[in-house]
Amino acid sequence: MGETTLTRAEERFIRWAFGTYSGHNPSLSDGIILPIWKSGPRTGQPRIPASIRDLVARGLLRVVAEEGPPRAYFTHTGMTAVRRMFIKPRFDAGRYIHLLREVENGADPG
Repeated sequence: MGETTLTRAEERFIRWAFGTYSGHNPSLSDGIILPIWKSGPRTGQPRIPASIRDLVARGLLRVVAEEGPPRAYFTHTGMTAVRRMFIKPRFDAGRYIHLLREVENGADPG
C-alpha cells in the first residue's frame, strides 16, 4: 500500500484538477483526462505530467489508456488520501462541496 498522506502540492493539484469551472463540477470517479504524445517515439501514448507521475508512483492514481482518451483514476488508496484531505482545517469544503459529497457517498475509484 502507498502512503495515504498527500503533500500540499498534490492537494493543490487535486483542487485545480477537480475545481468548478464554468458551472461544471468534475467528478473524482471520472478521472483526469491525460494528453497524448502527438509525435516522436511515444506517439499516441499518454503524456503523464510530473504531478500525476508522482501520484502513480505512490499508488494513489492508475493510468488507463485502453478505453477512450487516456485517464488517471484514483486507486482505493488514493481515495483514502483524498478523504483525509477534506478533514484538514485549511480545506475549503464549501468551494469543493461536489467532491466532499462524492467522497462522503463512498465514491468508487474508476
